[in-house]
Amino acid sequence: MPIIYRRNIKNHGVLGVWKITESVDDMLSMIQFSKEDYITFEKFKIKSRQAHWLAYRLAARQLLDVDEECNFFYDDNGKLHFSNLDYQISVTHSGIYAGVIISRNRYVGLDIEKLGDRIGDLADKFLMEEELKNLPTENRQRYLTVLWSAKEALYKLFGKPKVQFDRDIYLGPFELKRKGTFEGRIDNYGVVRDYELEYEFSDDDEYVLVHCSDENINAKAKNEDS
Repeated sequence: MPIIYRRNIKNHGVLGVWKITESVDDMLSMIQFSKEDYITFEKFKIKSRQAHWLAYRLAARQLLDVDEECNFFYDDNGKLHFSNLDYQISVTHSGIYAGVIISRNRYVGLDIEKLGDRIGDLADKFLMEEELKNLPTENRQRYLTVLWSAKEALYKLFGKPKVQFDRDIYLGPFELKRKGTFEGRIDNYGVVRDYELEYEFSDDDEYVLVHCSDENINAKAKNEDS
């Protein structure tokens, strides 16, 4: 189906979530992409992974409302970029959803996570000691899922290798609601940068979405020198 959730991000971007109800064959009939992209698509042997890959491409085109196809590439650090459009992008997928955030001039990060019980066993693997001390006793699993999703979003925004969740990304405490904001910080590569993260639970209460953007600096255009 088309995008089921869409919102503007401040004055520079847009976010959308696509609910996957189509078959892979149906989505293939809705999209055209380069020979290189098709080679990448054929590497995915699991249907759900193929569906996610197709869904965020369809979502990106719908969000931008463009006639031309949206082509992509991954840089040496694994960060996704448009190859034919001068925008910043971050994508995510989990379960039956695929999400896309696009900005004209800001670095962005987006993550969707399905709620589950296993996250509790991983807390000390991705949280700093101070963050562990800030964990609430009630709704602990939900809170932890928001934190994990937030670190994923910041990692995607930053786009550098060797960033450790339990060392380089710090998240401030917050009161858990259905939607809200909290502060985060990346301290890595000699860079210390603060961010505001927004989170929101789905209507069915099975997923959480977290997104962020770098409001401190403009993203480099493709024709700018590195």
